[in-house]
Amino acid sequence: MTGTADIRTETFFHEMRDGIFRRTDHMFATLMIIQWAFGMICALTLSPKAWEGATSYTHPHVWAALFMGGALSAFPIAMAIMKPGEVYTRHIIAISQMLWSALLIHLTGGRIETHFHVFGSLAFLAIYRDWKVLVTATIVVAADHFLRGTYFPESVFGVAAASQWRWIEHAAWVVFEDVFLIKTCIQAKREMREICIRRANLEILNEEMDAKVTLRTAELARSNQELQQFAYIASHDLQEPLRMVSSYLQLLKKRYQGKLDQSGDEYIHFAVDGALRMKQLINDLLEYSRVGTQRKPPVLTQTETTVDHALSNLKVAIEESDTVITRDPLPAVMADDVQLERLFQNLIGNAIKYRLKDRAPQIHISAKKSDQDTEFTIRDNGIGIAPEHFERIFDIFQRLHTAEEFSGTGIGLSVCRKIVENHGGKIWVESEVGKGSTFHFTLGEKK
Repeated sequence: MTGTADIRTETFFHEMRDGIFRRTDHMFATLMIIQWAFGMICALTLSPKAWEGATSYTHPHVWAALFMGGALSAFPIAMAIMKPGEVYTRHIIAISQMLWSALLIHLTGGRIETHFHVFGSLAFLAIYRDWKVLVTATIVVAADHFLRGTYFPESVFGVAAASQWRWIEHAAWVVFEDVFLIKTCIQAKREMREICIRRANLEILNEEMDAKVTLRTAELARSNQELQQFAYIASHDLQEPLRMVSSYLQLLKKRYQGKLDQSGDEYIHFAVDGALRMKQLINDLLEYSRVGTQRKPPVLTQTETTVDHALSNLKVAIEESDTVITRDPLPAVMADDVQLERLFQNLIGNAIKYRLKDRAPQIHISAKKSDQDTEFTIRDNGIGIAPEHFERIFDIFQRLHTAEEFSGTGIGLSVCRKIVENHGGKIWVESEVGKGSTFHFTLGEKK
């Protein structure tokens, strides 16, 4: 991993550095054009036409700005366009930029203000984050000040005669600035490398996480396949012998009930009941497994129609219990319509089943839509649930009542939770013993 991280770090570092080199080359290409125009303005305003008697002529500085400035700009501009990012391109730009400083100093007659162009140019060159470019620029500045200070001091210092050591003073100020700029370049290069190290490590970490996710996904797919195989076995291989056991036990009960003693009759009854409950548990377990394995892509589902189907399936229970069901307008949602119908059927069916003995069930269905999801509410006036059981009731095969009180295996609400989670939502209950229950569930707006 360390070797891979080092390789990627170097790759990222070179990409980042080359990007800086190219962008800075292009910046200087633009700067060269601006300086050329500025040089012409200086030549025209600070060196106007000269007069000799009745004759006037254009000052040589104008031609110097036009042709010499053009020569200083054209080559680095071409290099920045044709060879951006190359080592020799930025060194050529550095040489040209410092010669531009020399030309501007000459055009302004050696004014001290123009000398600051040298320091500004060095600061711009530091954008490369390459200290060697600053060394090249400094050599050009020192050589220019030495030669012009020796043979043409007025051009660089603005005086007809100057000390032969004055160029050293100017060069020393340039070196003074270089010390800080070079230190900044080295520090910036170090920070770039640290950024690249973090990026390389983060990319490797992401790849490892992706690999783990892929592995977990494959394991989950394999688990689902095993669950489907189990469902097949449970629906065929297990139920077949169970049906045989149940059939013979019921036949034994029919033929020999009353011919055995009381204990014998009870044993047969318990055996038949156990076989029937085992069959129901297997069927419920199959139903629970199908919720996860037989999912359909969500489609736009009219909840009103889905609830109508669920109520139609519960018609007998509704009529026998004199249940009164009311509802608000229900919105359309993106859902698996089959699972959504089962969800409403289970919750409404539970509200009918867990009713108070002296009161007809009253159930109200409502919905509230938001940008993130849709929340449905099913409120009843049944027996209610104690707060300490709010989470437990959604666990598979968890029952709060005996089979004699209320029939069932405790699978219904666990199926509801699985359906809701398949739709990116959550389900919860608010209830008080003897005062009914209100079930809430949300469906995420998955397109």
